[in-house]
Amino acid sequence: MSRVGGKAQLAALRKVSGRLRLDYSQFLELEMFTRFGGLTDARVKAQVTRGERIRALITQPRFALLRPVDEIALLAALADGVFDTQPVECIAAVRARLAAHLDAHGGAQAAAALTASGTLDVATQAALVAAVRELAQQLATQQPAARTTSP
Repeated sequence: MSRVGGKAQLAALRKVSGRLRLDYSQFLELEMFTRFGGLTDARVKAQVTRGERIRALITQPRFALLRPVDEIALLAALADGVFDTQPVECIAAVRARLAAHLDAHGGAQAAAALTASGTLDVATQAALVAAVRELAQQLATQQPAARTTSP
């Protein structure tokens, strides 16, 4: 995020990232407190686990830019709980393959709708989340096989 604030962002991006900012800041605070002690509370452990997934999603490799539609799809899927059951390692793979997957599965219409209106309607958001969920499930089923074949 820039120091300009949320007003410089697309309205659709602002819509899907609103709650995630608060969740991530709570995670950072909890992470500092839990670093030296064990996690005794299930609620705290769930918040830390969610924060780890948020961190994995917003950690972007250098020179690996995402299109706005890809960013919005990933953040909407994260807010919808798509990555809650996925391994953290799967998130980077989803991010790397999302553009091609969206282009093959109706992402062009979502990108056009976002560009035309600048806002995210319910149907477009649901389509983007469904596409990310499908890709995450595909990659999650492929990952255990890749782990067992490596030396």
